[in-house]
Amino acid sequence: MDQSQLAEVERLCQALYTGNNSALRAEAQQQLLTLQSSIDFIPQCQFILDNSQLPYAQLVATSSLEALVTQFWNSFSPEQKLDVRNYVLRYLGNNAAVLQEFVVGHMTKLSCRITKLGWFDSPEHREIVDEIRKFLEASVDHSLIGLKLLNALVDEMNTPTTGRSLTVHRKTAVSFRDQTLLQIFEITVITLRNLQNPNREK
Repeated sequence: MDQSQLAEVERLCQALYTGNNSALRAEAQQQLLTLQSSIDFIPQCQFILDNSQLPYAQLVATSSLEALVTQFWNSFSPEQKLDVRNYVLRYLGNNAAVLQEFVVGHMTKLSCRITKLGWFDSPEHREIVDEIRKFLEASVDHSLIGLKLLNALVDEMNTPTTGRSLTVHRKTAVSFRDQTLLQIFEITVITLRNLQNPNREK
């Protein structure tokens, strides 16, 4: 993808989310759905995130990554799975102060979806709370995103994913509950106390 293609994506996003013409909105949506058709579009989604300041384009790129990860999970190598998760966390960290709320919501969901699907693939996925802790120990903006990540993680782990067996879902949810849930509760309480009183001892 280059800058001219990015400009076209942004035009389609504007047409989809702000346009008044239903036919043009439907056409824009159809063209943007191409980004969800193959894992070959992952670099394009990342290019959009890296280069666009348009929140609707960031939303489309994030939603497309979530669809790609969910639909083509078994086509990813273990390294690719972690790379995408770490990319999303870095993006959140680098842009904590400027992202729109609805973009943050989709990005936290994406990182937690990857964590859930990869829970038994490698230990790094089960160490997600250590990654989130870095947000909680940074600025207020980062801490708020860290809390949203923890909330999204609990929600994701308790929600079955279309196309995945309930047996796998239950096994993942039980493992998450036993290994991680108490830790999340404890650090959430501490973080909220520190946000209310920054001088409070941790």
